[in-house]
Amino acid sequence: MLARQRHDKILKLLETRGRVHTAELVDLMDVSSETIRKDLELLDSQGKLTRVHGGAVPLSREDQKNGLAGYVPLKTRSGQNLEQKAAIARRAVQMVEEGQSVALDYGSTSQIMAMALRDSFSQLTVITNSIQNALLLADNPGITVILLGGILNRDELTLVDAFSTVLDNFHIDIMFMSVTGIDPDVGLTDQRLSEMRIQNKMHRLAGRTVVLADSSKFGRTSLLKICSVQDVDAIITDSGLDAGMRVRFGAMGANLIIAQTDSPADTKASLRA
Repeated sequence: MLARQRHDKILKLLETRGRVHTAELVDLMDVSSETIRKDLELLDSQGKLTRVHGGAVPLSREDQKNGLAGYVPLKTRSGQNLEQKAAIARRAVQMVEEGQSVALDYGSTSQIMAMALRDSFSQLTVITNSIQNALLLADNPGITVILLGGILNRDELTLVDAFSTVLDNFHIDIMFMSVTGIDPDVGLTDQRLSEMRIQNKMHRLAGRTVVLADSSKFGRTSLLKICSVQDVDAIITDSGLDAGMRVRFGAMGANLIIAQTDSPADTKASLRA
């Protein structure tokens, strides 16, 4: 059975059953679980279904209308909260030293961080799965860019899939993680399984993980949990974060750093209980 035929069959099964399981698809199509996994990841990256543990579920009617579940296109996000994201990036570069290895994931905040690194260092190694990050960093000849290979996700301009196993060979001094939601109870969440896997692997390999999240991300959750708040070393956000949320994160012992948008000076929130 050709890949396109498998994809059509998977989508038809989703319409009639409401969910498909990987093991079931393996038996039905007489292919390996790896083949089905790649099929589901590709369909997820194209916004045709939502990949979940053990299989996939269809997009809701509202998701289909918008193109993806609650999804805001990268081009749109790249024009949102620019002042806040710039302040976060200015603070984040202070945590990096010349010659270190840095991991960047994907998204609009990550892109601004890539520009900040490009403009702030003369020698650095940056590992990323974001094509746009790689192109931005390429403007600085002193930065070695390691772009992870994989299947192209056209929505986010990322490369995803099993090729990320090459990460196992790298030492990462610090990872800067961007998220779609950050909640004190649920933790750090994202909405794309393939990208989330790479984020998690970068996080596990990094000496330090720092989350970059503007205040609009707080109190929000997405489908996929990356890790808990306690699993990261610091969270940098902007001064728009409300007092109640600051207290909640402080009570958890979170290393919450507030980047001031109105001046280069940044204030660390000492909110531990």
